[in-house]
Amino acid sequence: MPTKSWLAPDAHAGSYALGMLGLEERKLLYQLACGWYSGAGAIVDLGTFCGASSCCLAAGLRDNPRAPGQRVHTYDCFIASEPYLVDFIRTQFGEPIELGQSFAAIFLRATAEFADYIQVHEGNLLEQSWQPKVPIEILFVDVAKTLALSGKVLTEFFSHLIPGKSIVIQQDFYHPTAFYLPVIMDFLRDHFTIIEPCRDWSVAFRLEKPISPETLRAASMYQFSFVRQQAALFRMMRRVGQPGREYLRISRCAAVGTYFGEHHFRSALAAATRRSRIQNDAVWSNGLAWCKDFNATRIRTRLYGNPSLMPLPGPLDRASLIISAMWDAVAAHLEQSTRGSRR
Repeated sequence: MPTKSWLAPDAHAGSYALGMLGLEERKLLYQLACGWYSGAGAIVDLGTFCGASSCCLAAGLRDNPRAPGQRVHTYDCFIASEPYLVDFIRTQFGEPIELGQSFAAIFLRATAEFADYIQVHEGNLLEQSWQPKVPIEILFVDVAKTLALSGKVLTEFFSHLIPGKSIVIQQDFYHPTAFYLPVIMDFLRDHFTIIEPCRDWSVAFRLEKPISPETLRAASMYQFSFVRQQAALFRMMRRVGQPGREYLRISRCAAVGTYFGEHHFRSALAAATRRSRIQNDAVWSNGLAWCKDFNATRIRTRLYGNPSLMPLPGPLDRASLIISAMWDAVAAHLEQSTRGSRR
């Protein structure tokens, strides 16, 4: 396995194009494309927005002598479909864009320096497909904002990964609304190892063993009970270590709230906050800021398209919630007492 060059004090990011990526994520993408990429498969960027991720990957390709003629395959619908996208483009690019308007022209201007290294696939990802028989060596996923999109990524792109070589970067791994991503990657834990547990919001995995189409379909359907999701999140907390463990505590709170409502979300969040030892951490702070506007119905709509399509929690799920809440309260009390005694 190559060294983790993105951790070096002098690691380059390749590009500082405007975008929502953090500096550590930029370093990760550039260093993977420059130092890890062998040319055995394609580099795919799912959900590029205004092009920051594509620029970092393209800069790595440009500086990689093993990748002549290769391009970053960039996918996006290039439609400002959410208010936060409109706000970002208006404030960062100074463009008077409206909700529902295309920002494709902005993307082309922002990525012009690397145009020769980027192949654009514009359109709804749910209606697109990958090239048959073309393997994928690096897959950056920043499009899995709904269960439908996550399922598409699994069945259409994961099926082309190369065992023992391909890298998957889940950019929304620590975002509270994407609590299903750690659950899915835990479901696939026999196939992936973690090569980088925390670069801003991202976690990088390497595929070790082939994944059967049946396993990918099962992951894409996301028919996991609340109990199974909780167990998966706890396992992933142990795997990623700190500070990722603390970030996933907020994701777990979001899962609780999505299935049981705002009251249970607030109780779980209070316990998670009491247990946390993180200070001055941007991802943790941003996660808590997002929690101020938590709305279970909005999340259910985003994930399932219609809130009524979300499976209702059963008796075991409710029992698990009660036990977890009791344990959270005890654990929070013990940790606060321990910190108090050390002072």
